[in-house]
Amino acid sequence: MAQLSSGSYIIKSTALAGQGNFIGRDEDGSFAPKKVFGLPYGVEAPVWDLQVLPSGSIRLKIGGAGLNERNGRLWALLMDGDGEEWIIAYHKYHDAYTIQRVDGTGWVSVPTVPCAQIEIRPLVFAPSDPPYFPANELWKFIRV
Repeated sequence: MAQLSSGSYIIKSTALAGQGNFIGRDEDGSFAPKKVFGLPYGVEAPVWDLQVLPSGSIRLKIGGAGLNERNGRLWALLMDGDGEEWIIAYHKYHDAYTIQRVDGTGWVSVPTVPCAQIEIRPLVFAPSDPPYFPANELWKFIRV
């Protein structure tokens, strides 16, 4: 699946296999910003809403909340509108996607820390043909 279309998806990290590898958000009943993180093993995968915009960029929401970066971390913000636009690029060699912003920063999982919040930082890759990305920068989208 190279081209994503608007719809509902489950998002998995390719690096968090031992932790369950689904990506979700905190649920505490408040309107405060919610951490976006790798869920522990056995937790049901939440459904994400993906909207392809006319520009080709993508807007992601979870539980109706848009996503934004704050202090190098990914947050679901219930009170902040639609959230940021993302560039989701398919990498055939990995059969997975990177999720990034125009400035080259993107989603990075922290597989060494259980349930760690997703970080937003510069993506690194090996300048090869095709480019090689580390597993903690790669994501799977499963249509539901």
